[in-house]
Amino acid sequence: MERQPINVLLIEDNPGDARLMSELLTEVKVVSFRLERAERLQQGLDRLARGGIDVVLLDLSLPDSHGLETFTAAYTNARGVPIIVLTGLDDETVAINAVKEGAQDYLFKGQVDGELISRAIRYAIERQKMLKELEGYAQTVSHDLKNPLAAIKMGSDTLREILRHLREGDMTQKESNEEILDTAESIGKSVMKASALVNDLLSLAEAGQVPSHVSEVDVGEVVDRITRERQADIDEKGIRINRSEDLGSVLASETHVYQLFTNLIGNAIRHNDSAEPVIEVSYLGHNGDGAHRYVVKDNGSGVPPADISNIFQPFYKVKSDGAGIGLATVQKIVKLYGGEISVHNDEGARFEFVIKDFSKDEPSAEAFSTGRAI
Repeated sequence: MERQPINVLLIEDNPGDARLMSELLTEVKVVSFRLERAERLQQGLDRLARGGIDVVLLDLSLPDSHGLETFTAAYTNARGVPIIVLTGLDDETVAINAVKEGAQDYLFKGQVDGELISRAIRYAIERQKMLKELEGYAQTVSHDLKNPLAAIKMGSDTLREILRHLREGDMTQKESNEEILDTAESIGKSVMKASALVNDLLSLAEAGQVPSHVSEVDVGEVVDRITRERQADIDEKGIRINRSEDLGSVLASETHVYQLFTNLIGNAIRHNDSAEPVIEVSYLGHNGDGAHRYVVKDNGSGVPPADISNIFQPFYKVKSDGAGIGLATVQKIVKLYGGEISVHNDEGARFEFVIKDFSKDEPSAEAFSTGRAI
C-alpha cells in the first residue's frame, strides 16, 4: 500500500531557510512530504484552522511574534497537530521551554540533514498519536473502573451494616452468613472485572514496547500453545481449528507474537456464532524483505459494517463484552514490526496482516529524542 504524503506546515519568514527546508525534504526517499509555507504566525494559524496538516515546523522568531509566545499561540491553535520548533544555537533555552510546554521536539537551524528532519517529523507524529491514545485511555479507564469500584464500595458498606445488625441483635447468624456470602461473591466479581481491565491495559502497554530480545519465533508452535490454552472454550463451542501446516517463523519477541495471535484467535472464538464454527490460521508466505503475511479467519456472521473502521481503536467495543483492548493491542504490535493489518467480511471476519522481521529502523520502534541537530 502506497503511503500518503505527510502534510507539513512550515511557519518561517526567512526565504533562504524555507527554500533549504523544501530541498531537504524533497531529497528524502523513504516518505514523501507536501510542504506548505506561512511567513507570519497569523498566516500559519489561519492555515491550521482549515485542517489537513500533519505536523508544524515552527520558527520562533517571526515578524508578528517572537520567542515562547510564538509557540504558545501555535500550540493553542494546533488542535493536537504536533509541533517541532526550529531554533538557532543561541536560542536553545527557549526551545527547551517550548518542549516543556508541549512541543514534540526542537531542531537546530544551520546543521541540516534531510534524513534527520524526516525522522524527526515521523517520530513527532507517532508521539502525538501516543499522547492522544493516553488521553483516551485515561478517560475510558476512569469510566470503566468506576462500576467495579462502586460495587466494591457498596459491598464493604453492606458488610458493615451486617456486622452492625449482628451486634444489635437484629439479624440471626444464619441470615448474616447468607448475606456475607452473597456480598463476598459480588465483591469478588467486581475485583476480577477491575483486575481484567488492568491486565488488558498492561498488555496494551507491552505491545508498544521495543523488545529487548528477539529471536526466530516458530509461529506454529505459538499457535499450538494458544490452542491448548483455549481448548476448553474451543470444545464448548465445538470449534474446528484449521491452520497451515507451516506457519513460518518471524524474527521477533515471542511475547509479541503470542499477544498478536492469542488476541486474534480469542476474538474469533468469542464472536464466531456459526452453527458449525471454524477458525482458520493461514500463512501466505514472505518476501525477500522479511515481510510475513498471515490471515486469521472465522466463518461467523462477521463484523458489522459500521464497526469496521473503528475496530482497532482502543476501548472500542463491537459488543458489550470485554474491554475493547485486544484488537488495539494487535494493531500496535503489527505497527511496531513495520506492518499493516486490515479486516473485512469474507463469509465471516477475515483479519489479514503483514509483520516484518524486527528492525529498530521503524519510527514506532524508536525512543524519544530531543534536541537533534538537523
